Amino acid sequence: MNKLNKTILREFKSSFPRFISITILLALGAFILIGLKVTGDDMRLTGDQYFKDHHMAHAQVTSPIGFSKDDKQHINNMDHVAKTEYSISKDARIANSNKAIRLNENTSKLSTYKVKKGRLPKASNEIALNAQDTSKYKIGQTIDFTNNKGKKDISGLKHHQYKVVGFVTSSDYMQKQNLGVTNVGKGQIDTFGVLAKSGFNTSKPNVAKLTYNNAHGNSYSDRFEKQINSNASNNADDLEKWSDKQRSDMKDDKQAELNKAKKELDKQKDSVNENKTMLQQTGKLKDAQQDIAKSETQLKNKENDIKKLDDINYEIQPRSDYNQGYSQFGESAKRIDILSNTFPIIFFAVAILVTFITMSRMAEEKRMNMGVMRALGYTKFDAMKLFLIYGTSAAVIGTSLGSFFGTWYLPEKIYQAYAANLIVPEIQTPTHWLWIGISLLVALLCTVVPSVYIAWKALKEQPKYLLLPKPPKAGSKILLERLPFIWNKLSFNHKVTARNLFRYKGRMFMTILGVFGCTALLITGFGMRDSLNGIIHNQYQNIIHYDIISVYNTHASQQDKDKYNDKINDLDSVKQKDDVYYQSVTTKPKNVIDNQQISMIVPKNSDNFKDYMTLRDADSDKKIKLSNNGVVISEKLAKLGHYKKGDTLTIKDDTNAKHKVKIDGIAQMYAGHYMVMNKQYYEKAFDKDIDYNAKILNLKDRSASNINKVSSELNEQDASQTAVQSNQAKTAINTILDGLDNIVLIIVVASSALSFVVLFTLTNINVSERTRELATLRVLGFYKKETVMYIYRETILLTIIGILTGFIGGTYLHHFIMDTLPPNNAMADLTLYWTNFTFSTLLTLVFAFIVMLIMARKISRIDMLNALNSAD
Repeated sequence: MNKLNKTILREFKSSFPRFISITILLALGAFILIGLKVTGDDMRLTGDQYFKDHHMAHAQVTSPIGFSKDDKQHINNMDHVAKTEYSISKDARIANSNKAIRLNENTSKLSTYKVKKGRLPKASNEIALNAQDTSKYKIGQTIDFTNNKGKKDISGLKHHQYKVVGFVTSSDYMQKQNLGVTNVGKGQIDTFGVLAKSGFNTSKPNVAKLTYNNAHGNSYSDRFEKQINSNASNNADDLEKWSDKQRSDMKDDKQAELNKAKKELDKQKDSVNENKTMLQQTGKLKDAQQDIAKSETQLKNKENDIKKLDDINYEIQPRSDYNQGYSQFGESAKRIDILSNTFPIIFFAVAILVTFITMSRMAEEKRMNMGVMRALGYTKFDAMKLFLIYGTSAAVIGTSLGSFFGTWYLPEKIYQAYAANLIVPEIQTPTHWLWIGISLLVALLCTVVPSVYIAWKALKEQPKYLLLPKPPKAGSKILLERLPFIWNKLSFNHKVTARNLFRYKGRMFMTILGVFGCTALLITGFGMRDSLNGIIHNQYQNIIHYDIISVYNTHASQQDKDKYNDKINDLDSVKQKDDVYYQSVTTKPKNVIDNQQISMIVPKNSDNFKDYMTLRDADSDKKIKLSNNGVVISEKLAKLGHYKKGDTLTIKDDTNAKHKVKIDGIAQMYAGHYMVMNKQYYEKAFDKDIDYNAKILNLKDRSASNINKVSSELNEQDASQTAVQSNQAKTAINTILDGLDNIVLIIVVASSALSFVVLFTLTNINVSERTRELATLRVLGFYKKETVMYIYRETILLTIIGILTGFIGGTYLHHFIMDTLPPNNAMADLTLYWTNFTFSTLLTLVFAFIVMLIMARKISRIDMLNALNSAD
């Protein structure tokens, strides 16, 4: 090994702490940059492949009465429909429980099922279950179903007992909980199963899966999603016209049957009246009257059947609407994209600045060494070779480490957090050379470029000048010296500290900026968890007070409605109840691809509604009173559409009819979209009389088990349609929160490491540059403690200033991230608690103290003789 290489190697050994700190800084920057930038793309790539493997449909059409031959032909001929597949779907109750299962016919072309264990069903009494149920059931075991009343006669199913032959996954059922709404069990679909077509006792399909011939690109791309949503919207208008025609034809047929039945009833009555005497004599009058009463009941049922036809419509939904798991997965990837535009910038900015100044100082320190090398005959390139190798080594090693963990470790942890409530495959993590290249380029720019530039600039001078130290800058007074009423009162140590701070302005600002960035990141990391926890607390403690909205069929027979009301009145666990009108409507705000589901509630008694939901103004926090002038919408919905009070909002109801409503208030709401209005405004906006279709209930026992129990009991009633539980989102949110702990931990650990390395690096530069000064103090008789505090008094002061400014930066960063991080139907609490600031401050001060201990050893080992030796 030649002497030049030995010199370079010796420099690595002597400044190993500096090399390691630079490498760690660059590794942290690359880790966060690459990890966050690639995770969103990795998630979309994984999801897209999963959907293609399952041949996921672009949209689906459902009908409560099934599809006729004409219906199928019409759907097949709709604009841009490329492929269709029809299947049967029925809901049932799992025996001896209140859990609901959706049973689907096996499909072969669209939204197919992938076998994870066993096989798909072939016989009529076989079933394949959700792969999530492998811990509950075994292959060969039987599973029993009942209807809502606990009986084995289940409409639409050939059997009540099926043999488990396999376990499958489906891209249509990505969520682990809340797979949909039903009128079975507690009102929510808990799982799904697959039957052969022979497993149903009907051949009329009620679900149509379809794809479009103009939907190109990958899932979640703007082009793909916009095209699917546009197609579905156009098809919806087409199907609405078709539905009107079909309803009209069915009404005509039913009305003809009703008219015929009325004539027969009239004839029956006339016959009884004419033969009344004879019937009395023969004792058959009572039987005849009972027959008439029976015919009248049948007549009323036929009239109710005609009314029920108004509720029949063909509903088409794009995959982002009918599949909440698909939508949630895509939103998660977008939120990671948003994070990737903030955190990496701060991380890399701090790392770049500190690395830049470190390498610049290194080049200035080696000024004399370069002079010696030039005097000995080495070329300029040889003199700069140290900085090229040193900087390149730190950049390559740091980027390699950061790239490795950023490409595989961080995406996996983020994916686990966001996919905690979803059934998805393992994330695909291809190597993203673009971001690795960008990271390496930036690393080289802040390690090699500054040191080589300063060295090249210095080497323009003659070697004899390089062998002499740079002359010190001319002394000048600092601002405090011009204020004698302050300056004269300062002690010697404080005067020295003040002069040193303003003497080295670059280092002062770098230390403040470094601590500022790290503190801001720590506050954001600690605050994220509290903010997300605040979603549940604020929503279910301060705003939502009801437990169940039980929706019933207003067109049910009076007898069924009476039984339904009697059941509610007999429930001991009901604390308070009121009539409301409830409907799920949709709207599509500008710049939002997916339709947003809104729970629309119209209370019968507006004054009592505060017992079920507290409506507070999003800005003033004052209680909102429902008026005749418009609706009150939830705050997140207003933010999505940039709506304000007085704006007009267009919504679609469950028949696909459009309505325009005026926004009269924007209320605080943290989970879900809500729209509340009074009776008067409803009748004005919808141009029809209100027909209350639900009971809103407060229960004495608000536990999840009791809410499920009451929901199941209500759904057993024939008039019941479904039970909407207020806490439906709780489980999903809690699952996501548990997963986000890992992300918060990663952010806190990375921010802590960055904070420590920044403080260590800058303090190390400070000590290295002032070795001669520190040696002078020791010679003058300063104790070791005094010498350490001479340096560290500045560091502590700058750290405290950095922490205080970091409070401001952390607050703004936290607000920005938590305003954009939650999904479209949720809003985080932006409040930062004193614990967030306290923990961030304590961590930073602990790191500063550890650095002080390390530097104290270095200061105590300074060789005073060599340090004070004249350069001449």
